[in-house]
This record gives sequence, C-alpha cells and structure tokens, in this order.
Amino acid sequence: MKQIVGAFIFPEVWQRWSRDEACSKFETLRGFGINTIFTESETYRDDLIDLAHEMGIRWFGGIACFSDHSHDQQLLKDRPELWPVLETGERRPQMEWYVGVTPTIEDYNGSRLALAERLVREHRLDGFVLDFVRWPIHWELELRPGAPRPLQSSFDPHTLARFQSEMGVELPDSLSDTPAKAVWILKHHMTEWTDFKCAVITAFVEAVTARLRALRGPDITLGLYALPTSSEMLEALAGQRVSDLAAHVDVVLPMAYHAILHRSPAWVGEIAREFGAAAPSKTLPVVQVDSAEGAEAGADWGPPVSVDEWEMVAGRALEAPGTLGLVAFTGTSLFRGARGERLGAMLSVS
Repeated sequence: MKQIVGAFIFPEVWQRWSRDEACSKFETLRGFGINTIFTESETYRDDLIDLAHEMGIRWFGGIACFSDHSHDQQLLKDRPELWPVLETGERRPQMEWYVGVTPTIEDYNGSRLALAERLVREHRLDGFVLDFVRWPIHWELELRPGAPRPLQSSFDPHTLARFQSEMGVELPDSLSDTPAKAVWILKHHMTEWTDFKCAVITAFVEAVTARLRALRGPDITLGLYALPTSSEMLEALAGQRVSDLAAHVDVVLPMAYHAILHRSPAWVGEIAREFGAAAPSKTLPVVQVDSAEGAEAGADWGPPVSVDEWEMVAGRALEAPGTLGLVAFTGTSLFRGARGERLGAMLSVS
C-alpha cells in the first residue's frame, strides 16, 4: 500500500464548505502533502467526494460504532438498556461529550452494520474506518497519567447473560447485586472477561468488514481507530486485540494524541512502534497537530502545541518502522501558522 498522508476533518466543517471553498482547501492540503481526507458521518456530500477525486485526493469515511455523542446521547435516553453499567452498578456518567454504548446488544449492532453498508453502497468512498469500535472508555481523559483507574463496563443483565453463555462461566447464586457480580468476575475471571470483550469487538469488526468487502471487494480500504495504550490495557479496557482485529482490516489507526494525553512527542514514536510491531504494514498513526480546536469546542485537548512540537510529533510518526504514514488530527489545524508547510517540507525530504 502506498504511503497515506491524511487529514481528519470533522463533518461539521466540510458540510459548510461551498465547492469553491472546498477546492481552495483541498488545493492547500495537497500542497502540504495530504493525499487522503479522513472523516466520519452518517451523511456525505458526493460533490465534495468527486471534487477530491478530481484533485487526486482520496476520501475515507466512517461511523461512530458504539457512541451516540453526535445525537447528544438521544439513543441512550430512548433505549436505556444500551446505557453502559459500571462495576459499581451505576450507569456510566457523561464525561464531556462522551458516554459510550454497550456493544453487546444484537439489534443495535445490526443497525450500525446496515448503516455502514448503506453508506458504502451509496457513496464513492475510497475507504471506511470504524470509530468508537470499543467498550466504553473516554480514554482522552481516563488514560492520562495520574488519572483514577478506569471503571469496567458493562455489567448490565444482557451482557452478563452473554458472558456466562459464551465463556462458560456461572455466577454464584449468592451474588445478589451488580457490584457483587462485577467484583467476583473481575477477581476470579478477569481473563475470561477480557477475552469476552475482545471477542465481541472482533466479531463486530469481522461482520462489518465482510459485508463491505462483499460490496466493493479490493476497491475500498477498511480500517479502525484504536486506543493509544499498551496491548494489555487496550484489551482489558477497550476489548481491542490488535492481533485479531488486524486480520480483518487494511489499516489500524492508533490515536496518538500526545497533548490530549499530556505526553511528550517521543511517546508518539513509542506508540507507533508498538502498533507497527503488532500490525506491521497496517499501522497508520493519527497524530495531534494542535490543541486550539478542542478549547473552541469546549473539550480539553491538553496544553498548546507549538509548530516545532508538531514537527517533532510528525517526524516520530513517519520514521517509526512498520507504519504507512500518518493522519493529521485535525486537518484544519494544518492551516494554523506554518504547521502544514512544515509537514510538506518533511515529506518532500523523505
């Protein structure tokens, strides 16, 4: 696969663009070395996809699988059985904009599969990337150094029934409430609980990618976003087992947002190398360009990122062995200062 240099652009940005404005933006991004637009939405504009193609830029779409943040959690209000239940027995609270959706409810999972299939059928997408394809965790806050241990979920009745059935584990009759059941599982069957979580996510990814490949064959690149942490934490908290997931996708995209996680530029290289070893020739790091857009949106994206720091981050991602390139998060941050120009200079040298 040829090098991918991507720019992730939120749909609320490109949905407002006129054709002329989009043409100007694409032309500038192309000058920075960008060859692929990344985004995710439940609706797409074919005029912009076609324009990108005319300018030699690919368009990768995607959807949020197990999160309803774009609808202000309305799904959870309408269907409370989808609300993740913590090991305390309480519903997972909203953190900033995020709650998450329990990934074990079959009809909901089927609806996301159907949505992905419809979008790929109706639009000329070059790629499709699954986002929020994990068990609930607001990792941008919960994986920061010094943060409290993230609580496990979901211990709702449906998930507990599936866990027992699929893993051959029987809960003692003496466990009368959810916290007691959760404590018992995490103490006595943590391995089975982790394997179960990974199996749920892998099965969903396998089902979606099989359906999309049946539609488009090799004409579409399929991928998923992964949490930037160790394999042990990734499996236990998110249910993402990279070795299993990589068998079903073309690209694995670790979201190595260093400023959001209060990490150094060198950490980006560590994450890129770790994923590159787990998914060689399939790893595509997503790296943070700046923090300003987060503050503007009311979210905590960490401390400011200087232009020099961005250049270091991009360099760490591009030089890591086993990687395919990088995706700039966000693409519109490349227009700030000389960030885009620095990326273009690095790519012309490499």
